[in-house]
Amino acid sequence: MTRLAIKSALGPASYVQGTGVQVTFGEHEKVVKALAQCDRTQILEANDTVYGLRISISGQVVTILVYSASTVGAGPNAWAEIAGGSNLSARTFTVIAEVE
Repeated sequence: MTRLAIKSALGPASYVQGTGVQVTFGEHEKVVKALAQCDRTQILEANDTVYGLRISISGQVVTILVYSASTVGAGPNAWAEIAGGSNLSARTFTVIAEVE
């Protein structure tokens, strides 16, 4: 039987590429589906930049990777993971998950 669960995590003071922000649903057997959101759409609030979140699920852990793309120029502009060491400690990432 599946049900919904919500968990939040503070962003790291020093973002690690490939590791991102991890949210663990330890009291559940496994995460089936998940959605993630940051409390601020403009995650690093840089001009001429848009941000997106990509998630992956492994058992009880939802990993959130933060990507950005420039809006400058004619495009298309490629998405890339934000720089390692970026300070996201003032951000909260929330995951809504279907768990079983």
